Amino acid sequence: MKKLLFSLIFVLVILPSQTHSENKIEELPPCSAILEPTKNVPKNARGVALIYNIERKFNDERTSLSVHALHLPKPSSFGDYDGYEVLAYIPKEISWIFSLSPLTKYGETIWAGNLDEVSPVMRPTRIKVRTVNTTTKKTGPIVLEKTLKPC
Repeated sequence: MKKLLFSLIFVLVILPSQTHSENKIEELPPCSAILEPTKNVPKNARGVALIYNIERKFNDERTSLSVHALHLPKPSSFGDYDGYEVLAYIPKEISWIFSLSPLTKYGETIWAGNLDEVSPVMRPTRIKVRTVNTTTKKTGPIVLEKTLKPC
């Protein structure tokens, strides 16, 4: 009888309290946002940001942030700038910066880039595209921006 009682206690108390070593991070849904032009930027200028969780080798989970921008003026039209970069951030908490690469086709330049190093539990709430001098790292005016609702 004692063995049966001990076995019952073991099964009911010890086994349910065991934890699994593989922690799954809460899966956040993918989201996208249209980046709008700022003042003094042609109204045709637009961009899109895509944010979603990815799984990498060794079960390393991250959030991927990519930006695709169209119909932007040449960076040099704003001054001594030769490129564009993305500033994505959560105010007073954290920011991420990555460059956009140009792809010219049929006389039109598309600017695109991505960053796969964002924590899987964080999502930027503000995204801006701004000019940059890639030699001096001096940043210039913001040309596209969007404040995101949590997604």
